[in-house]
Amino acid sequence: MRFHGALLFVSLLTVVTVPRVVHAQFPPVPKEELTMTADPKAPGAAAVYLYREETEDDPHAFRTIYARIKVLTEAGKSAAVVHINYPKTFVFNAVGTNSSRMATGNSNSWDAPSLNHLGEDQPWDTDSYVGKVEIGALEGRVIHPDGTIVPLTGKPSELLKATKGTRGSETSFTMPGVEVGSVIEYRYQVRYDRYLTAPDWKLQKEYFIHKEHFVFRPSKQFLPQQSKDVGAGDSALKDPHDNILTDIRFKPVLPAGKTLITDAMGNYVIDLTDVPPIPQETYAPPLTDQAYSVDFFYTYTPDVKDYWQKQMGFWTRALNAYTAPTQTLQNAVKEFVSQSDSPVDKAKKLYDVAQKIENTDSSPDGAPLTGSEFIPRGKVESVLLNKKGSSNQIAFLYLALMRTAGISARPERIASRSLRIFSAQFMDNIQLDTVLIGLQIDGKEILVDPGTSMAPFATLHWAHAGAGGVAMDANNKAQIIITPLQKNTDNSTLHVGTIDVSPQGAVSGTLKIGFIGQRGIELRQLGVRSGVEAVKSEIDAMIAQQVPSGINAAVDHIVYLDDPSKQLLAVISVTGSLSKSANGRIELPRNFFEAQERNPFPETPRELPIDMRYPAQEQEQITYTVPPGYTLEATPKDSTLKWEENAAYQVHTKIEGSSITEARILARGFTLLDPKDYGQLHDFYQKVVAADQQTLALSAAQASKLQ
Repeated sequence: MRFHGALLFVSLLTVVTVPRVVHAQFPPVPKEELTMTADPKAPGAAAVYLYREETEDDPHAFRTIYARIKVLTEAGKSAAVVHINYPKTFVFNAVGTNSSRMATGNSNSWDAPSLNHLGEDQPWDTDSYVGKVEIGALEGRVIHPDGTIVPLTGKPSELLKATKGTRGSETSFTMPGVEVGSVIEYRYQVRYDRYLTAPDWKLQKEYFIHKEHFVFRPSKQFLPQQSKDVGAGDSALKDPHDNILTDIRFKPVLPAGKTLITDAMGNYVIDLTDVPPIPQETYAPPLTDQAYSVDFFYTYTPDVKDYWQKQMGFWTRALNAYTAPTQTLQNAVKEFVSQSDSPVDKAKKLYDVAQKIENTDSSPDGAPLTGSEFIPRGKVESVLLNKKGSSNQIAFLYLALMRTAGISARPERIASRSLRIFSAQFMDNIQLDTVLIGLQIDGKEILVDPGTSMAPFATLHWAHAGAGGVAMDANNKAQIIITPLQKNTDNSTLHVGTIDVSPQGAVSGTLKIGFIGQRGIELRQLGVRSGVEAVKSEIDAMIAQQVPSGINAAVDHIVYLDDPSKQLLAVISVTGSLSKSANGRIELPRNFFEAQERNPFPETPRELPIDMRYPAQEQEQITYTVPPGYTLEATPKDSTLKWEENAAYQVHTKIEGSSITEARILARGFTLLDPKDYGQLHDFYQKVVAADQQTLALSAAQASKLQ
């Protein structure tokens, strides 16, 4: 029902040139808005929305967006950049030829499209179809506190700018002459003639909202008879699989006591006042499931099981055709595995083949830019032959190789936790962005993530662990699944090595940092994108914020950057000087890499759940070689901390001859925490910081203590 990103990507730069609408057509701005210098409802706010309005008119296939914003500080001037909100759901309701119905680039008017032609050119061939979405009626102005007006001028094609964002292409325009105290006012339309689109309303923004009004007028078949347009066609609303869409549903995340209403005309309406800004908190879960919103969708059945059974049936048939065995696949299996290999060895060797394919849409957040719904034309062998493909195409290739090798394998479609939490009741395939492959070997399932670049065999990207989704069981019945969560030992950072200390307090040595799991994946992906020097710089920046001041710690070289089956290792060269008092006393940090540590969870109120992405552990074993004649003034106490099943900490000192070895481990077992547990989280880490910040004092006056 929602089409793949390629359709939307091509449409982003399509605009309609219409005459500039002069600023006088906006209503007068109240004096109190112009003179406002601060907002008592939003103390300290950089900017506030005075009013927002969005109208989605599916019978006429366009959306209108309006906003009025007050800039209160220098930081608020960033509101001058307006990001276009494109529709994400497209369905079609006719077959025909509508290619000449859209406005031309030199159109001098903005007319509602004819209902008689709405939905024509239905793209059953979605792989080659190029959709067209237009931005028009773009107008705006900036009003300064003294009443001076700066109009938005220029053609939409000149004003709209496309840039590469983290989730693909982004389109924006910039309001002119914005100053502190300005009121920004704009409106624009998004037109999608030949489409219908159920909106996804974003009701909460980065700024406080005084008032907002949202209206959705759905497809004519869902409207009361008396409100339908005269002359409207009777063509049925269908999804890409020719299912007639008979129902409209929505997924609301609303303030307490607020509900969506349906008026007498069949429109869905919501009005909100005094909407707080989206909380800006570290370690926050994806805002898709936290910020106020309403997500609508058309569906052909209200039955959840029926919906997913049919959707997975359509998808599985298409995928089976795409991944069917071919001579090319059979030759590849013969080339890379032998008959004597065990099933696990075959799976690993063919996994390496898939991992060597150039990934064209890999994303650090684990969510591919092209969702799992899109299955290309042709055969998956083209990915192998071309040596490149999208994340999910690589997963499809691995599925085909496994089946060709005689290993039982099934695709599992999931929603990446970095973007959203899967909801079976939200009957829309757009949730399922990623495909994992489940292998049945020796009676056990091994879940692999071939579409994640540089992921070791049987290691999932963190966004794919503990993620919900849908898969077909052995009887071809759709089942809701949740992938296994990871353990803290799956994601480890290890620090080991020896540091020599001179009588003058100078230090030198070679340390090693090992990365296992998610941090290793991130660094290796950086290496693929930007090369080894970028990885060195990343690690250098990380350790510069950890080691004591006066110390120069830099990566000398990196080992196994290109081999995810092994531990990624950074070899660190350490030089510099530590503090030495006038009487010759030398102070060493008890835990070398925690010298600058701060509590990552400050003592502040918490609104959102805490999302740490994945469990993890840190291990450190650093040995100081003490200069002759120096000894430890006092041995620090060993510490052990435990917070239920959530986290544990231990630090231990061992003295042997002229060496002092500090061993530390911090294990965090949780991924998500409720906001009510934030206080305990803060308290635990405060104790960890206190234990880590102890120092080792060396003195030449008590040499016998190290004998």
